[in-house]
Amino acid sequence: MTGVQTCALPIWTDKDISALMKEGSQVDAALVRGVREALLRHCQAGQSVVEWRDGKSVWLTPAEIKLRIEEMDKKK
Repeated sequence: MTGVQTCALPIWTDKDISALMKEGSQVDAALVRGVREALLRHCQAGQSVVEWRDGKSVWLTPAEIKLRIEEMDKKK
């Protein structure tokens, strides 16, 4: 097939995944990075996001997103 690109991905075994999930810190770190990146993209685009807080959906403005990112960065 011409023009088709392949993507070489690592092959994970159940043992590898189980070990990662049990240890957890790499999974947690990846989730935090992903959330931060998504928040940053929304902030840069001037878009609001919704977060779940105290059992309710709450809209965050870009200014509030910026504060949330700063809070996340302080926890590093």
